[in-house]
Order: sequence, then C-alpha cells, then structure tokens
Amino acid sequence: MKITRRPAFLIAISLAVGIITSYFMIKNKYFLSLKIILIIELIYFLFYLFFIFDNSKKSIYILLIILFFILGSFLSANLEYQYQHKLSINKFSNLSSAQIVAELVFDLGDLESDKLYLKPYLINGQKVRYGKILVHSQLLKAYNNGDLISLELDTALPPSPLNPGGFNYLQYLKNKKIFLQGWNLKNINLIQRKNQIKNILIQFKLSMLNNINNLFSKNNAAFIKSILLGEKEYLSYQQENLLRTVGASHILAISGLHMGIIILCFSSILFKIFSKRINALYLLSLFSLIYIILVGTSVSIVRAALLALLFLFSSEFNREGDFLNIISVTLIINLILDPSALFTVSLQLSYLLVLALFYITPLLSQLLTPVLAVSFSAQLASIAVTAYYFNEYAYLALITNLWLIPYITILLPFIFGLTILSLISYSFFEPLAFIVETGLNFLFKGLELMTVFQERPLVIAKPGLFLIVIYYLLLFSLPYLFQKRYIYIRARKYLIWQKIIPIILIIIIISFFINPSSNKLEVNFIAVGQGDGILINFPNGEVMLVDTGPPGNDGRSIEYNIISFLNNQGIKNIDYLMLSHFDADHAGGMPHLFKRKKVKRVLIPPFKEKTELHNTLEAEIKKKKISLNFLNSKMMFKIADCKIDILNPELNNLKEDRNENSIVFLLTHQNNSFLFTGDLSKEGENKIIQKYKLADVDVLKAGHHGSKNSSGSEFLDQINPKIVIISVGRNNFGHPAAEVIAKYNEKSINYLRTDQRGMIKCISDGDNILINTFK
Repeated sequence: MKITRRPAFLIAISLAVGIITSYFMIKNKYFLSLKIILIIELIYFLFYLFFIFDNSKKSIYILLIILFFILGSFLSANLEYQYQHKLSINKFSNLSSAQIVAELVFDLGDLESDKLYLKPYLINGQKVRYGKILVHSQLLKAYNNGDLISLELDTALPPSPLNPGGFNYLQYLKNKKIFLQGWNLKNINLIQRKNQIKNILIQFKLSMLNNINNLFSKNNAAFIKSILLGEKEYLSYQQENLLRTVGASHILAISGLHMGIIILCFSSILFKIFSKRINALYLLSLFSLIYIILVGTSVSIVRAALLALLFLFSSEFNREGDFLNIISVTLIINLILDPSALFTVSLQLSYLLVLALFYITPLLSQLLTPVLAVSFSAQLASIAVTAYYFNEYAYLALITNLWLIPYITILLPFIFGLTILSLISYSFFEPLAFIVETGLNFLFKGLELMTVFQERPLVIAKPGLFLIVIYYLLLFSLPYLFQKRYIYIRARKYLIWQKIIPIILIIIIISFFINPSSNKLEVNFIAVGQGDGILINFPNGEVMLVDTGPPGNDGRSIEYNIISFLNNQGIKNIDYLMLSHFDADHAGGMPHLFKRKKVKRVLIPPFKEKTELHNTLEAEIKKKKISLNFLNSKMMFKIADCKIDILNPELNNLKEDRNENSIVFLLTHQNNSFLFTGDLSKEGENKIIQKYKLADVDVLKAGHHGSKNSSGSEFLDQINPKIVIISVGRNNFGHPAAEVIAKYNEKSINYLRTDQRGMIKCISDGDNILINTFK
C-alpha cells in the first residue's frame, strides 16, 4: 500500500498502535519503559522535522504517523494519569457522609433512569480536579445540568468482576472518567443555578420521551425509546432476552443502521427543499450533530454519521470518496474523543461490520443472493468478537436479519416522524400511533416465531486473543486473494492460498464451539454475593452446579455471576443441578437458570413444607421432562472416578428449619476430598461427625457463609480441613462472623473468601489440589 494513497488509514493505525502500546504498558506497570518510548518517539519526531522533512507529501504523512503514535500514547496514558493524580477523587473512596461541592451532570443518553453524575470541586474541604461520581437519585432530577450543589454522601469504588466472564464495571466507569459511586445522599443544597444549552436539549428530549409514553403502550414505548433515543431504562427483560435469543440485540444499540436510515430520510427531504445541495448538507450535518448528542454520542453512531456525511460532502466538492480513507478518518475522530473506546466491543463490532459489508459482501455475492451475502458477511465479521466478549452465538441471526433489517428500515422513519410531529400537534397525529403499535406487535410476533427454531443461543468458550487476531487477518485477506487478476502468472500463485485460507477460517470457527474437557476434577466456588453457587467439573466432562445463588432483579444476579461464568467456560448444559436447600440465597436463581441452560437432572433434599421455589421447580420438571432425585443420608453415587457420599439430611428426621435439612455431601477424588455443608448448624455438624467418623478433608465449604452458628470447634477438630472456602457477599447478618474467623486463625486453618478473592478454583489430580483465585 502506497503511503500517499490512503494516508488516513496509516494515521489511524498509528494512533491505535500508540493507544495499545500505552494501554498494555500501563496495565503491566511498565511506566518507565513507556516514558522512554515516548521520549524516543518525540526526539525522533523533532529530528525528522528539522533534518529530514522536505515538504513532500510523503514527508508530511510520515511526520503525521509519528505524531499520531505519540498522541495515541499520550491520550491513553492521560486517563491513568488523572486516575492516579493526587487531585483525583478516587483518593476519597469508602467515606461516610463526605461533604461535597459539585457540579451536576446529566447523561443525555440516559435521562429516564435515576443515574446522574457529580463533578466535584471540593470533598471534605479538599480541592479535586479529576473524575466524576456516579449517583442514583430522583431528588437531584429537580435540578438542572450544570447546577452547583453541596451535599453529603457515602462513597465507594465501583465493583470489579469477581468471576471469569464477569463485567468489569470498575473499568467501564473509569473509561468514562467516573471514579467513584455515591450513596445515601442527604442535605442537598443549591449553591448556583446555571443555564446551559444542554438543558434545552434535555427538555426537548424529555418532551419526546413523554410523547412516546403517551402515544404507545408500555412495552412498545420502552422498545421505541430504546431504538430511537437510546433510553433502555424501562425495556423489559423479556424483550431483551427475546432479541438476544434470535440474534437481534444490535437493533437496541443506536448504531450505523439507525443513523443510516435517519440520514437517508432527512437527506431525501432536504435535497428536495433546497435548490443548493450544499445548504441541505449543512442543515443535515446540524440535524445529525443534534441527534448524536441526544442519544449519547456512542462510537457507532459517530462513525455512521461521519461516514455518510463525508461521502455526501466528497461528491459536492468533486472528490471521489475512498472508503478506507473515510472510515479511517471516522476512527481517528472517535479515538481522539475517547481513546479507551478502542478496547470496547461497540467500537470493534461497529468497524468490523462496516468493513465486512464493504469488502466481504461483494465476494460472497458471487456465491449467494445479495441479501444473504449481506447477512452472512455480517455474521462472519461478528462471530469472533461475539465469542470473545459474550461467549454466545445466535446462529438464527443469519435468518432473523434477512427480514428484521428491512422491516426496521421501513418502521423507524415512521416512528421518528410521528414522534417529531406529535410535538407540534399531539392530538392531530395521535391516531396514527395505532399503525406503529400494529407494526411493532407484528415484529415481536415474528421474533417469537423465530425462537421455535432456536430455543437459546449457542455457547462458545472464550477464545484466545491471538486466535481472534489471526481470524480477522485471514478474513480480511480474502478480498485480496480472490480479486480478479488479468495476468495469469500472477493469478496462479494465489490459487493455493484461495484454498488454504478458507479452510483455516472454517477450522477456527469450528474450534469456537469445541470445549475439550480436562482429566482433572475442578471445583469452582463462584462469587455470587451473599449465597452459594459451586460448579463442579468432573474428569469425564460432566458438570454439576451446586446451588444457584440469589436471583437479583429479573435474574440479573445469576445472569451476571453464574451464567456469565458458565458461558465463559463454554458450558452449554448442566448435567446435575443440586439444590442444597430452598432458601433464596441458594435456590433463588433456579427459575432463571432454566431459561438460560438445559438442565438434565435435578438433585434436591426431601422437605417438610413446600416453598414457591418448589412449585416453580415442579412446573419446570413437568414442562421439560427433567429427571428429579431426592437425596438423603447414606446414599452414595459415582461420577467418573469421583465418589459422592450424602451425609445429610436424614429422611426420617427432617427438621422445621430448612437449613438443618441442607444436603451435606463428601466428594472424594482418589486421595483428595471436599466437604460441602450447605447452611448446616453446629448441631447438625456434630451429628455428622458422630455418625460417620470422618477423616481429614482437604477442602471444606464453610457452613452458612461463616455464620457463628456453624463451623463448630468439635467439627473442625474432627475433619481438620487444610483450607476453608467461605462463600459470602455484602450482607446484614455479620457473615462471616468474627468469632469464626478467630477460630480458623486459632486452629491455623487457612481460609479464602469469595467476596475478597472472587471465584476460587480448586483443581484436583487425585493426589494434590491446586488452588487459584480470580483476584
């Protein structure tokens, strides 16, 4: 590639490389090395500028490439500099009733939720300069963006992931320069009210949201606000899950599809109104800018808007728009605005998709119909990134998007137009809402019909980053390999690669869905908050999930902890689901688990009284014809070369307290042993050691999350555990109890807590146990 043909592409690559270099050096704490590289680059830049530069195009481009590498490194390092600076607000974490003077900041992309941001100037009288605080408060909604207020609140660092596959909320907020979270707001006082242009946009958007709420039914209004204005606060879990299952989640993100449709509609109208095309383009640019700001300025919409506008302006100035150059310009702008966006799935998917549509679609059109070629190229572009970040792939997307994209392309302009016109005259245009309602009802009926062909997405174990890079290098080499060459000798040397590269790509794609099992026993104590969730991987590849943890709102707790971990590991089905007992912190996530995973067998204790969770379980077992087994003491069964002895409950001696009826079992793998005690009390523990005369165990799952009513001295002395795992999260019960921790220390028993160390993995080869912690 000649440097003078596509300079923007090379400059974008240089900027990205600079950002990546700085990011990985900071991540690995190579601060001195980063400084040395930047100094060398700056010296070389000055040397080139004063001694080599000759005013030629090539010299200018080389100078820009060096400059943008330095810029990328600086922009990436600047975020960490602000975070670590002595005037950064992250120095004020874990404060109670901190006195704060701050500017109030609204997020235009998320006005319906109770989330707001504080840009502090003073915390406890100390000046701060860098970072914002995320708060949840309806009280602050009474103020305006930019208002200066004083208040008291508690502060904390945002949570970081505790399990593999978990969402890194701390890094996500840090990239947005939000370094703290605030709680318990009180004593709020207005110091100075500010009138900003942003407040006009906020009121305009709130008017649009209000009209949408009045025009449409609750569920349809929530969907419209999401796809039109980026507001997802009231989108139901059922809608999100349906779209994810059929591979249509992308329509919820304001992206190139939405921007392309809106620009197409606006431009067709404006070009007819204005006699001079350039005037229409100026107004179109203004409308696009306003819309981008209204929906939250995501990288995909900035990319789509700039791409479309640059192409339109290039024809106006009699310049042929080179696609790669123009897409590179949009990337440069996006990365300058937010260098951390380079590491987000939204930017990566956005650019990979548009590149695939431009380069891969024409190639596939030689074999498929144009519509299929578009859909297939989009799937090829997204599958590896989707596998890496989400560990799921909805193969039905290939078919869903064939009809969904054209359908939305027709429906979205009508929705947008109706929403705008209703601001002018609500009563006049209100009757037209039934057309949109009918259209959306048909859309969701169609999506529900698609689930008949795919009950849930395929699960993909997280592939290695190196494999992902190789996949995309090979994928985007195809257009070059298969381009027409009119000189036979030159064309001939590519024939062998035209066969090899597609085969390698197919092998890589197949490898995404292959999850080889280990010949070792792995016991994973998943961090589920205040509750239990333990995944046992047996040497033969079968898996057992012991408890599901609490559900959270709409199943979000189990989704973000257990389901995300299962997907990360490529686990499609649960061979055995054991529920130690039916308290919510042990079995609450069970209903959601059945929605997301196929469960083959359920193992539960006998019970004296049914709970609502029992009724849910019975309904699922009947509906899906799942095998159900009741476990009680003196039962024993084997899985692979592992033996499972059930020690509790006693069938003829069930207690009123469900904790006392917890399934307690001893898992033995050759010379290694694990004891799981549910929420059993000291009394139950003592009965077990009297009845079974247990030998020393290697790993003990602490009873009842380290409660003072469990982990009795006699019990610990009898089983003499080498290590104790405490599954615990934030709670109001005082778990783990101080006296229990003191007891472990007194007896020189090592212990690990999931709230401090994240997921704890124990790997047994039959003789030795290796223990890894996520944090």
